[in-house]
Amino acid sequence: MRQYYYLMLAVLVSSIFNSSLFAQDIPLLLVGGGSEIKGGWSDEPYQWFVDQSENKKVAIISYAEVDDDWLKNYFLALGAEEVKDFKIDRTNANNADLISELRGYTAFFFKGGDQNKYYSYYKNSSFHQLLEDKITDGVVLGGTSAGMAILASIVYTAERGSLYPEDGFNNMDAKYFTFQNDFLNVLPNTLVDTHFAERGRLTRLMSMLAYWNIHNSNDNPIGIGVDDRTALCIDKTKVSTVYGTGAVSFITLNSTHNIAPSSPLQLKNNQITSCIHGQQYNLTNQLKLSADSISKLNNSKIHQNKVSLINGGEFEDYLQNSSKKTMVIYDQTTSIENTWGENVTLLNLKDLPTSQLEDFKKTLQEKEEFLLLPFGSQYITDFYDENSILNWVLNQMKSSTTQVYVFDEAIPFAGAIYASNLYANASAAYNGNLSYKEGLGLIEKMLIVNDIFKESDYSENLLGVLQEGLMTQDLQWTVGITEKSVTTFQVKEKQWEVDYSGESSSIVFENQSDHYSLANSKRAIVGYPSITSHVIFNNTTLLKEVSFEEYKPTFNSIIINDLKETNGIHFQWKNDQLIFQDLGDRKIQLIDFQGRLQNEFISSAQFIDLPIQSNIPMIIRAIDLNSGAQKTLKIKRN
Repeated sequence: MRQYYYLMLAVLVSSIFNSSLFAQDIPLLLVGGGSEIKGGWSDEPYQWFVDQSENKKVAIISYAEVDDDWLKNYFLALGAEEVKDFKIDRTNANNADLISELRGYTAFFFKGGDQNKYYSYYKNSSFHQLLEDKITDGVVLGGTSAGMAILASIVYTAERGSLYPEDGFNNMDAKYFTFQNDFLNVLPNTLVDTHFAERGRLTRLMSMLAYWNIHNSNDNPIGIGVDDRTALCIDKTKVSTVYGTGAVSFITLNSTHNIAPSSPLQLKNNQITSCIHGQQYNLTNQLKLSADSISKLNNSKIHQNKVSLINGGEFEDYLQNSSKKTMVIYDQTTSIENTWGENVTLLNLKDLPTSQLEDFKKTLQEKEEFLLLPFGSQYITDFYDENSILNWVLNQMKSSTTQVYVFDEAIPFAGAIYASNLYANASAAYNGNLSYKEGLGLIEKMLIVNDIFKESDYSENLLGVLQEGLMTQDLQWTVGITEKSVTTFQVKEKQWEVDYSGESSSIVFENQSDHYSLANSKRAIVGYPSITSHVIFNNTTLLKEVSFEEYKPTFNSIIINDLKETNGIHFQWKNDQLIFQDLGDRKIQLIDFQGRLQNEFISSAQFIDLPIQSNIPMIIRAIDLNSGAQKTLKIKRN
């Protein structure tokens, strides 16, 4: 029996001392990639790296030939006593003379490239043993891009090729999930990723953390994502400081979940913290130490309704399966033929009704469902124009008693705010040029992006807007929708209930912060204490509690029924000409029967040419610029 206990004790001790929980506390420099700039963003973190070196001797490590001495001279300019480039490939990793020389250095910096070569060339080599000895004795390690990727207890090796941000959202059994945890004894229970914002890798790191947890159920590692031209300096106490133009993201997954190993990722209630230049994060306590300076807009009550976002579906399928009174809103030069019967009303934004508007209003008020097909963003202002019948339509769509189905390119317009230039320039987020405009507000306090993985060249825009927009705009949620999916929002007591089905996962972010900070650059990067993320796949998710209230539509009289007129200005329209009773300075407006201004000019003439097309009703309004008197005429030529 005693031998059994001794054996069990030996096994326990062995497992403890081989565990990454007992990784050495040494200073680390994690650089997300991008070029260093003398006199720029990299000076502070690289200076810190040099200062951590006991003898100020820096070894620059790469498995390839070094093209120039720029980085060497840069470290020398920052105070290093001696700097040397070392090419350590598979052969040199066991070169005794080289290893002996390297023992005299107390700072090792790994350049970018391919982390699988770093791992496969060095694993179990003499150089690997040297690094372990140095870590035990005390050293500072740093790396950029692939050189950073190896500086954690769990290494994403990329030995089968690069894992893309969408891979885990398509299948958690993708062959590109490749990891090792037997390399360097640093950063326990941690996975790191580089070029984070630039390549839209937030979803990639979340998938990697989930994959590791699936196959190592006792581990729930923290993820650290470092943007390019951004560095994280971690001291011996595990207090880390961010420097540079971007941010460092710290991700912890919900420890209670049911992730299927061969399906797209599904994972609720994950936490993300973002730190920008100068901010600190305690890795031991997983706590942001720095306060954020800008107050977050958090308006209270939200109108409740039911909205389904159909990305990749056919609207005809919904009409065939519905017996409710429905209106289909579309934007086409050619009208859609109504083959669905009297319950269905078709409204072409290019051919709005101009007569019998009271009958149209009555029909509109009877509608239980709306199908909103893709339309041009120029119509959004018409939906908000109280002198347009589209304002009636918007009010009825927002009613708490109706359901709205929004299709494909119209999906972003369903939110309170939408990003208008995501595809205008691939560098819009990097250059700080993301533009936000008012949406229809069918789902209030929300921004929605569809097809978040469709165009990889725009990944920084598509993923970046979900965080920057959530903080800088008056929003509580942002949603990234993938192709061929249906996402339905409806209220369950005090929460949005999100019902989702699709071929791939989508993602929801919800704000948990009352302050945020802007990056130390023009980039679309924000720092914040906490965002909760939900990766949704064929499930139902409840979002945070908020105050809801019902929306009751109103139908204001539009200009055709409320033409204000005063005495003091007299004119008539005859033979395509305005004829005034006398001379005077006047503003002339030509308005269609939807209340939209078609033409406006100022004239003091008594006779003004003003042709009007046949069969197009128009309103002519004349306003005296001195007295304010006005008169309107309704004109329709046969």
